[in-house]
Amino acid sequence: MEAFAPGDVLVGATLLDDPADDHAGRGRILQFDADLCEKGVLWVEGTTHLVGGLGFAPDGMLWAFDNLGWTTVRVGRDGRQVDARRLLDRALSRAVFLPNGHVVFCESFRGSAQPRGLTTRYRYLPDHPTEVGVGGLYEFAADGALVHPHYPEVSGGLSGSMGITHAALASDGRTLIYTSETGPRVMRYDLAARRQLPDLLVLPPVAGGPPPMVFDVAAADGRVLLPLGNRVELLAETGEPLARAPLPGFGWALAAFAREPGMAYAGNWFTGEVVKFALADGEPVASVHVGAKCVAGLLQVRAPC
Repeated sequence: MEAFAPGDVLVGATLLDDPADDHAGRGRILQFDADLCEKGVLWVEGTTHLVGGLGFAPDGMLWAFDNLGWTTVRVGRDGRQVDARRLLDRALSRAVFLPNGHVVFCESFRGSAQPRGLTTRYRYLPDHPTEVGVGGLYEFAADGALVHPHYPEVSGGLSGSMGITHAALASDGRTLIYTSETGPRVMRYDLAARRQLPDLLVLPPVAGGPPPMVFDVAAADGRVLLPLGNRVELLAETGEPLARAPLPGFGWALAAFAREPGMAYAGNWFTGEVVKFALADGEPVASVHVGAKCVAGLLQVRAPC
């Protein structure tokens, strides 16, 4: 992988090659330019399952997570992997960096249910041996000391076992906007006050249709981007709808803001397609096929590294 440059698009796309586990394989992060032309690939060392939850720390370090393998990966601004380690005996989905220097780790799972229709299995917690997770948030100071665990509401998703799978920090630097993948709610939690806030959005059921599902949350510049299976919606942080971009087919489960005004990126879990599209109408301007059922992380480098 090359050194990160503004405009680069990074995609977590693990090579799933384990016949006994449909979410296991060699970790991989693909690097594209802003128009989705491939620039490089990082074959991640030290992971066992899907690599996702991509995000940049304030120092320009890329963080990524193998939540099923309980492994956190860091990649330097030069595109070289720094380490892969277990930070907590938990399935962590991503890191959220606060203005005061604290970092908050989100826990992917809650409850005891194992996935249906999949061969992969969730690990049980050593301190709760019948549970796969408690859906917590773990806030650490810059020196590595645990400041406070938070236990906000989660919706559980379709399986009931989803915790805080996708999250982003609002522009106030204290409100976490998050979802439980495949659930209908976009929730909010005040990290400073340690209290639940009213939901940003609750998708209503559709008569005769599939259950409403939120898959990912991205936030930037007072706006929130939500992939909802067959479309991507743009909201203000107040919940006011700003744009609705329909996308072909179903399975659009990841979204990221683009540096170019009015543009965004989305990834389709089922087809493995990543597209750059116009938020106004969903019109694609670039696309690339990565691989079916492996795209677990997506973001664009928006600022100089």
